[in-house]
Amino acid sequence: IAEYFAFCNRLLKKEPFKGEKDAPCMIMFCAFQQIPEVIRQAEKYGFKKYQFLCFMKNYSPQVLKANMRIVGATEYALVLYRNKLPKFRNTDADGKRHMIFDHFDWVRDGRDIPKIHPSQKPVNLLKRLIGIFTDEGDVVIDPCAGSGSTLRAARELGRHSYGFEVSRDFYNKACEQMLGEVQDDKV
Repeated sequence: IAEYFAFCNRLLKKEPFKGEKDAPCMIMFCAFQQIPEVIRQAEKYGFKKYQFLCFMKNYSPQVLKANMRIVGATEYALVLYRNKLPKFRNTDADGKRHMIFDHFDWVRDGRDIPKIHPSQKPVNLLKRLIGIFTDEGDVVIDPCAGSGSTLRAARELGRHSYGFEVSRDFYNKACEQMLGEVQDDKV
């Protein structure tokens, strides 16, 4: 986790000057048990504030164990930021403001979105988060790009995006299937 924050801290733009608004933030998905350690490591790298998010699924990957114990059907994330509140957009296309809750429904992607990675996030859910915390033309960075679903969500919303992935197999599948790009050997 410490190496992850060291890497991300270099990518995230600096805190705005006094009087300026719209500070950057990170959204980090993690297991419930990891939350205290994520908060501790985030503080070491200047991300002193956070907001907890919970995503409710209507299914569980633990279905085979359903008869033996309570099964998990939630995902968790933290919105991490430095000192200023992050950029936050809670208006719809008509300019009406609406409340943003700390919990979201986790609706699976349809057949039009390829399933590439075992921990792939739904594109529409990512589009909702990107829409709340960024504006058109902003940059979205995914340091663990996996399936490329964050990059696709950002592209569909008119944001610039960059992703990093250590697995050549996931990288190739994300480029070809999720993003519809043919890659050369310049990786």
